[in-house]
Amino acid sequence: MTVTVDNYTRVLLTVISVLLLAVTVGLWYETPSVIPTAQAGIPDSGQQLEKLILKADEINASLAKISVLLTSGKVKVQVLTAEQLKAKPGSKSLKINAGTSTLK
Repeated sequence: MTVTVDNYTRVLLTVISVLLLAVTVGLWYETPSVIPTAQAGIPDSGQQLEKLILKADEINASLAKISVLLTSGKVKVQVLTAEQLKAKPGSKSLKINAGTSTLK
C-alpha cells in the first residue's frame, strides 16, 4: 500500500508541528521552578469566638442603655390613629411598616 501526500499537505503538517513545538517549549519554560505548597486556610476558632463574645457584650451594653432610657420616663409614647396623624401636619411621628421604621 502506497500513500502519496501532496506538497500542500506536507507544508500544512510542517506548520502544525512547528506550532506544537513552540507551544511545548513555551509551556516548558513558563513552569515555575518551585511550586508553592498549598496551605490550608484553617480559621482560628478561638479568635472567632472572642469576636463573637465582644459583639455580644456590645449588644448587651446597647440594650442596657435602651432599657435605662425607657425606664427613666424621658421617652413619651403616644398612639395616634391615621386621622389624628393627618390632623397634625407639623408633628413628627414614627411610621412602622413591615419591620422597617422611618421618622416622618
